[in-house]
Amino acid sequence: MNFGRVANINIFRKIRQLETLVKPGGLLVRSCNPTQFPKSTSSLANLSRSVIPNVPANSYPKCHILSKLSVQSTISMTQTRAASAQGHARMWLLERMVSASFLLLIPAALFFENKFIEILLATAIVMHMHWGLEAIILDYARPIVVGTLVPKVAFLMLNVLSAATLAGLFVLIYNDPGLAQIIKEGWAIGKDKRITN
Repeated sequence: MNFGRVANINIFRKIRQLETLVKPGGLLVRSCNPTQFPKSTSSLANLSRSVIPNVPANSYPKCHILSKLSVQSTISMTQTRAASAQGHARMWLLERMVSASFLLLIPAALFFENKFIEILLATAIVMHMHWGLEAIILDYARPIVVGTLVPKVAFLMLNVLSAATLAGLFVLIYNDPGLAQIIKEGWAIGKDKRITN
């Protein structure tokens, strides 16, 4: 088994465990000199920046464990996690906005039959489809389970599929009657047979 893979999986779990140890009331706080810890210490970055340099290594051996983590590495770990959380929150908000836009775009495209509205609808449909399939790939084609090649191929195929779908919808909008007219013709297929019988 590749050690790099195992280390990457457990790194966030280990960081979380260390953070719970150094929080006020945690194991390291109780076993180390309590005057060295400020009351508001809640992250490894704050701990390593304000506490570790002041603690003698021979008098508090349990505190010496944390001195192996440099200030820069703990700060970068917490900043990376915060940046990825902000990026995920923005992406989630964008996905919800695109989903909510269907409530306006679909009726507007059917009622007005305007090419600009149909372009917006086609783009929103492809974005919604792309993000949904991307989530499926992320959930079921994990590199730790299937290797690194399968997710790369799956994401490449997803990008090709999304580009082809968007191009096909644009062709329908510009060269054919348009998305709204095709939807209306699809609804009219069953009505013709009922009227003639």
